[in-house]
Amino acid sequence: MSKIIEMSVATLNMLNVIDVEGDNISFENLTESISTYGVKEPIFVDSKNNVISGCRRVLVSQDLLIETIPAIVIADNTTEIEIEKLKIDFLLTNRNISYLDIIKIYYHQHSVFEKYNEPYTIYMAKLKDCTQRDIQSKVKAGRTYSTLPDKVKKIIQSLDSTKKVPLKTFKVMSKIEKGDLNNFVKEVLESQDITHKQLASITSQYEEQFNRKERSHDTNKWIKESKAKKEETLSNDTSPLNELHSSANNVDNNSVIVMNIKKVFQYDIKKYFNQSIDTTEERDVKVIQSNLNLNFKEEIELISSLLQKEVA
Repeated sequence: MSKIIEMSVATLNMLNVIDVEGDNISFENLTESISTYGVKEPIFVDSKNNVISGCRRVLVSQDLLIETIPAIVIADNTTEIEIEKLKIDFLLTNRNISYLDIIKIYYHQHSVFEKYNEPYTIYMAKLKDCTQRDIQSKVKAGRTYSTLPDKVKKIIQSLDSTKKVPLKTFKVMSKIEKGDLNNFVKEVLESQDITHKQLASITSQYEEQFNRKERSHDTNKWIKESKAKKEETLSNDTSPLNELHSSANNVDNNSVIVMNIKKVFQYDIKKYFNQSIDTTEERDVKVIQSNLNLNFKEEIELISSLLQKEVA
């Protein structure tokens, strides 16, 4: 068994530590304990006084101006990857790890594991008693973390590392409005009983709600822009027909939509029966299809089959 020695806090290095926060409550309890009883559990260091485990004990000791603390120096022949594994083991044993902490640990260590040709996600999954896929999903979330809005980052920071959250969920959360997001977190992410499959299903429902709002917004925006463009054209028209066209421009949104549905339907018929289509017509229809999400393939195929029966 390694010998416990008293080591000067001033000589300790924390240049290559994993910057994980863990839970605030345990940190506060640790501070209170050390201020009352001193450091009872030894830290672990290598032969060059680099801290492997016990960073928080060192930080608290520095704040409290404690000069020496107990330490265990690991063997000189301990390999680089063995040291990194020790760091993980100590982290997972000594505190509660957040979702974000798992991501931070990965970015700190994955290159070392790759260097020694060992799958990092398999090792972490074994320690966390979960699947490799669970760890991979957290790593993917980490890759997109910097691109997420602050409201979602805060949620990830507070999530327990045992949570199984699909990457898609974080992306959908970025689009959900604040009120709905609060409901989503309360009803879904904070639930202890929800399964990964249920979470994926609920995420899809929220995504569809958002997509419907987006489609509606895009359609209304397109209608407004079309009417504005038409009004601008008519305002520059000095012909006697201008008054007639202006009155026609007062048609409501539903009529505009019906007119554009008709355009798409006529276009699809022409295309199906290989009739000529000019470039302007095709461009206009593509814009309408993009905004209204229209497709008359099944209807036209039905018309075609009826025509074939009529000929027969």
